[in-house]
Amino acid sequence: MNSALLGVAAALAWGTHDFLARFPSRGIGPVATVLAVTAAGLAILSVWLLFAGAEIRIVWPSLWLVIVTGIFFTLATLALFSALSLGPVSIVAPIAGSYPALAILFAVATGARPGALEWAAIAAVTAGVAAVSRSGSRFEASGELAPGRLKAVLALAFAASVGFAVSLTSGQAATPTFGNAETAWLARIVGLVTIGAIYLLPSVSKNVPRNWLPLLGLMGGLDVTALVLIASAGQLPDPALATVTSSAFGAVAVLLARLVLKERIAPAQLAGIVLIFSGVAVLASN
Repeated sequence: MNSALLGVAAALAWGTHDFLARFPSRGIGPVATVLAVTAAGLAILSVWLLFAGAEIRIVWPSLWLVIVTGIFFTLATLALFSALSLGPVSIVAPIAGSYPALAILFAVATGARPGALEWAAIAAVTAGVAAVSRSGSRFEASGELAPGRLKAVLALAFAASVGFAVSLTSGQAATPTFGNAETAWLARIVGLVTIGAIYLLPSVSKNVPRNWLPLLGLMGGLDVTALVLIASAGQLPDPALATVTSSAFGAVAVLLARLVLKERIAPAQLAGIVLIFSGVAVLASN
């Protein structure tokens, strides 16, 4: 097994996870879905870390990075699932998956200097997001989306992208201190507290039928599987290849939506999707 194949496997796991999220998000609501998936993922990751003999260290000066990672990852996931509960996967997934471009822009604000290729990739992602957003109007025109709902879908998808970008930035800063999987474990504890507090709000439905639990557990398992695969690539030559190939997870979600849900993808929308994922792949390789 090489790093690239581990990344492909991770992309399949994360892409399937995002595709499946559409169903419980519409069935039991985004908040309950995020809570159950976070809890399931944390339980599975805890078992893996236990058998791996990982040591969890609490380093107080850097703990705020983990807290930021956990809060923003959870809020981004909630925004993503909320968008999927309202709109098509082929609109939501590419926009939410554009977060590496935002992460690079955050890095620029702290002094990073991207090269010409990185700026070209950011421009491609930006153009792709614009194309996908504009193509969404046909879903309203065809009646697949209620009038006015597209704005909410786009806003939530973009909010998810921003949240994931913040989480990625803080998580990368925390990893040298805490470790890759260890950072994810600590962040999920913070995330569970965050989504738990939201779940307790009076306006949130508390009804989670048992028949949804297997799917929610599967989603938690897919998330942790992808994380373990990426972490495992760190022990192989060229571990960066895993990051590059795993960036295709959004394309996997879109493909599943096309094959299973028969979501129609217009040429302009397809061009935007290609631009986004191509730009993300370039940014992931640098």
